[in-house]
Amino acid sequence: MECKFDTSLLQALIDDNIEPLELIFLSEHLKVCKSCMDELKMLYSIDQSLKSLFNEDNEYTDKLSSKTELVIDNLFAQLEEEKKLKDIVKDSAKLNGLIIENSSRFLEFIPGMPLLRRMGISYMRRMRISYKNRIMSYAIPHRRKSQ
Repeated sequence: MECKFDTSLLQALIDDNIEPLELIFLSEHLKVCKSCMDELKMLYSIDQSLKSLFNEDNEYTDKLSSKTELVIDNLFAQLEEEKKLKDIVKDSAKLNGLIIENSSRFLEFIPGMPLLRRMGISYMRRMRISYKNRIMSYAIPHRRKSQ
């Protein structure tokens, strides 16, 4: 017959995380239930095997732990470096924005600037079109300039 007793108490007993009242109930149950007693023995042997496996003084575990620590330290250093770089880029973008804003304010006070702006817009459009034509003529050698 299969036992319906809470087997998590068996693991709690092995881990020494069992309450005193639960320990009393478990010890009374183990006196009468052979399947739970067998399972407790099996869990205990597995626990002892795992503890002996991890408690062995192995040279590879020392090397592995030191390598792991180095990798973690390098990752944190890279993250710090990236954060600093992002902060530098953000600060330089703010500074560039302030420079452009202040420069455009200064240009408003130059005498004759409104006239130059009106002339400059049409001039810049003509220059942009001629620049595109020059680039296209270099990029595609067999194409002729349009007249």
